[in-house]
Amino acid sequence: MLDLLRLPGLLVLGIVTSQLSVCAAQSGPAPSRDTTAINEGLRWLDAPVRFDAEYDFELTVDLRLLLFWTAKDDVGGGYIKVGETAGDPSLEVIRLLFGSDPAKAHGINRWGAGTEVVKLGPDGAAESSAFFGFMKSSQADSAGAMQQELSNEKHQDQHRFEAIISRVDPGRAVSVTVPFYSGHDFEYHELDPAQQTVLRQIQDGQARRFHALDGTAAGCSRNNGFLSTVQGLAAQALDKQAPASLCYVYNSKAYTLTLDDVRPVPAKTVHFTLASAKQTVERQYRDLEEARFHVLNQATGKKTYFTVLLGTTGELRGAPVQIDYQPNWWFRITLNLKPQADGTAGDRTP
Repeated sequence: MLDLLRLPGLLVLGIVTSQLSVCAAQSGPAPSRDTTAINEGLRWLDAPVRFDAEYDFELTVDLRLLLFWTAKDDVGGGYIKVGETAGDPSLEVIRLLFGSDPAKAHGINRWGAGTEVVKLGPDGAAESSAFFGFMKSSQADSAGAMQQELSNEKHQDQHRFEAIISRVDPGRAVSVTVPFYSGHDFEYHELDPAQQTVLRQIQDGQARRFHALDGTAAGCSRNNGFLSTVQGLAAQALDKQAPASLCYVYNSKAYTLTLDDVRPVPAKTVHFTLASAKQTVERQYRDLEEARFHVLNQATGKKTYFTVLLGTTGELRGAPVQIDYQPNWWFRITLNLKPQADGTAGDRTP
């Protein structure tokens, strides 16, 4: 049982990046119109961004050992950033990064990053969106398989990543995905060099796959991606508009995100230990809303559940104070909002 404590890498990406798995698709070049759309999306994603808010998190893992749970704090972390491109306020940006820190997680390195850009029309609705994401992937479906996978990576010095660039427009969704191996085991602290490597693979990797879906087949008239859809339903949660559902397209496949219910949390104390600073953090929150969500894959019927605690007042209004995701009965991931150095709320404007 003690070996399970060495597997915080299973925490990897939580709900927000769980959809990055590369799916089977036909190979071959994309039609020219789709290539043009993808390239424009890349220009949006590459534009300088002015972030209005940043939420920094620590990552806690809970493992069930027979009849009780055991937790390990600060085995990784990440952030969510929200803003707009510096030259075009109609391009809204949501960026995230989450993963395990090998220095804190017994050498286990699992992480992912994603950026969504939404182009807004005059009415404030999404005209189009683009998403670029990648992750240090895992094919393991059990604790033992994870241990063997980690051993093979170290022995072969081959580290698997998966990446996607996608675009959603009225009547058409396209994406390019690619799995690839890197001789360097990029960590989530190395986002910039990892991203450059991933972009090269997206542009000319031999294992690239092209996906497309027309609007009629998708059955979804919205042009948003996953991240902005979560943002939209979180806003509805603050107004207690539940249940509510919104469709979206990811990797040229249709999904539905549902806000199942919203429950008031008058007071909650959150505590965790920051290993690097040897500091115990205890935050007392008031007037929170617990928003419960699930994602439905319309093709497979598979559902994925997660919960977000949202602040409702002052500088914490709309802030994700805590995110919980439990993929199975024995494993749970919790992302806790970290305070700033001055002890104030974790939301900060760069």
